[in-house]
Amino acid sequence: MKPFSTVILCIIVVACGKKQSNEVSTTLPVKISGSSSKSSEDYNAQFKLENYLAGEQTDPSKVQVIDYDCAVLIYPTHEQVEEMKKTEGEEEFYTIADDANFYQTRVIQILDSAKIKTAGTEKQFIKFAGDRSSWTLDVRKKNLPGWNLILFSKKKAPQPTAAVNVTYDLVKSYFE
Repeated sequence: MKPFSTVILCIIVVACGKKQSNEVSTTLPVKISGSSSKSSEDYNAQFKLENYLAGEQTDPSKVQVIDYDCAVLIYPTHEQVEEMKKTEGEEEFYTIADDANFYQTRVIQILDSAKIKTAGTEKQFIKFAGDRSSWTLDVRKKNLPGWNLILFSKKKAPQPTAAVNVTYDLVKSYFE
């Protein structure tokens, strides 16, 4: 676990010193855990709301309720990290983790600039309670990225989003 903590610390130090751009190319190949390099279109397809939807959960101890506007930051569990290390190999995993943590750090900076609250995942299921509807999402479903975020406004459906695609303009337009 110590090498993982060291990597995270290095990522944060390097990310804080880099100049950020709001523009991201959408044609770069992206490494997806457990697969070969795919286009950004394939990667972005994983972020459809229907891929996250879960049935109603009868055990409230497994459900985190979010009833306010925010962005939910999702990081992999220890089990997901260990699985990625097995499927990708340890060296490739650390490359993936480095990239993912860089973009998550960038997203936090953008959300702070836009004055959007953030929340973390406490449970496998998140129930987003909106003004007119609610959605229960399983953020730990197999084949979903370990690192990502979900934008949520009580006026709209939740929007799972790849951190690499988040810009200040995207955040502001979603929360308008």
